[in-house]
Amino acid sequence: MAQCVQSVQEFIQDSFVPLVAALCSEEAERLTRRNNLSFAELVKPFCRLTSEVHMRDPNNQLHIIKNLKIAVNNIITHPPQHGAIRKLLNDVVSISQPAEGLVANVITAGDYDLNISATTPWFESYRECFLQSMPASDHEFLNHYVACMLVVSSSEPEPVEQFLKLSQEQHRIQHSSEYSYPKWFIPNTLKYYVLLHDVSSGEEQRADSIYEEMKQRYGTQGCYLLKINSRVSNRGTDEQIPDPWSQYLQKNSIQNQVFAVFRNNLQAAYKCEMVGLDELRSLFQLKE
Repeated sequence: MAQCVQSVQEFIQDSFVPLVAALCSEEAERLTRRNNLSFAELVKPFCRLTSEVHMRDPNNQLHIIKNLKIAVNNIITHPPQHGAIRKLLNDVVSISQPAEGLVANVITAGDYDLNISATTPWFESYRECFLQSMPASDHEFLNHYVACMLVVSSSEPEPVEQFLKLSQEQHRIQHSSEYSYPKWFIPNTLKYYVLLHDVSSGEEQRADSIYEEMKQRYGTQGCYLLKINSRVSNRGTDEQIPDPWSQYLQKNSIQNQVFAVFRNNLQAAYKCEMVGLDELRSLFQLKE
């Protein structure tokens, strides 16, 4: 039998996760594009919580969840076409073949020795991609968004007004008959307000002032000041800098080509120095 990278429990915990939509202003998207990433890609390496999560069910019973993972996706208002999904799955299988020279399982059947690969990375990639690319259905809630992150840049002329516009846009997408996709878990979707601040170009004092205004308006539990640094690194090419994004780039590149949602090509190497990894991690730490 082929060896799987994940156990059954890990597979289920990684595959069936709460979905959070991301709706960004044009300026916020432009800010993340300076680092060759969309906002959803920027936060992807930090979507597994390291702290325990306390949740209550409808009977008010407390449940403790460890290693909770969430998925943050940019809002797409049209479901993927079946032909596009088939092409995506074929491409995923094509690039996930086992490397040559790997140890194989040998099964003897009469006069024949059958060499069977000990791993099936193509199947695991296919399975992961299949589950992620399934469109939301009316009969289940696996691919329904439970919340929406509204993201605005601190360099906006009127950031608070921009948050209001994004909130209205999310409401229109969810409740207008013009849109039947994506699907949402409840009518009154939880909104989380993120102020994106680039310390390499923005004014720190102004960002802090805007954030204080946000806390007064939305509450301390409903907003966050996320600081990044987009300055180009002046370190030598041989010196390694933290790069938690590289493992996601190739996978996202295939999906982007098919769905035409993000940019045409993702960089294979991360070339901008992005400090503030602790900021990104703490963004997803649930507060008591």
